[in-house]
Amino acid sequence: MRQGFTRKSAVAFVLLISIAAAVGYHWSDLLDANGHMDWLLAGIWLWLAVLVCWGVRPLEDAWLVLVGLAGGAVIESWGTQTGLWRYFTDERPPLWILPAWPVAALAIDRQARWLLCWLPEAQSPRARRSFTWSYWLLTCTFVLWMTWFIRPAWDHPATWVVCVIMGVVVVHVGDPRRDVALFLAGSVLGVFLEYWGTSRGCWTYHTGEVPPLVAIPAHGFAALAFARAQGLVSLNFQTLACR
Repeated sequence: MRQGFTRKSAVAFVLLISIAAAVGYHWSDLLDANGHMDWLLAGIWLWLAVLVCWGVRPLEDAWLVLVGLAGGAVIESWGTQTGLWRYFTDERPPLWILPAWPVAALAIDRQARWLLCWLPEAQSPRARRSFTWSYWLLTCTFVLWMTWFIRPAWDHPATWVVCVIMGVVVVHVGDPRRDVALFLAGSVLGVFLEYWGTSRGCWTYHTGEVPPLVAIPAHGFAALAFARAQGLVSLNFQTLACR
């Protein structure tokens, strides 16, 4: 694990601090004027910083950052415009939340790589079948669950697009072992992110739950979608570079 921290980690740390400082400066009115310490938020960002600075891969990470930023903008625009959730500032969506998506995408990528060290190898046919069945069980269950959760927005065209995207992500199976690791890693991070956001009133879902359980694995599924997009963008870029 220690070998994952290199000079590149220092560059990643500086960039992360710069982003946080820029957000804090431009949206300083969102900070607690009483100066109260939110230990959960501090712990989350400390953990995110450790993850982002570990195992830095500049080219792959750059694509993931772009994909995470674009994907986060799509998700936030859809959710806030349809009323599935809202932020305490009533922005649709708030710009200050968008940088959190690429940071979370990088963190989930690192957690998944750590998890892969603990998961059994998929060398035997039985092991490969186990990961394949786990992948289909996790993703299909989530899509059905999410489809039910977003039923108040079924009449919105953006919801139809999101449903199509979810279907494409599911059927475009990559490496089932890595996909399962990504889904689980994102879900673990989602527990803390969603509890913090909903318990502090930063964002509120249409059900009013703190948080709704489906929002937790949603981070894992988003990580799968970002990984699919990252691979597609990277492949097209490499193809153009070869030409």
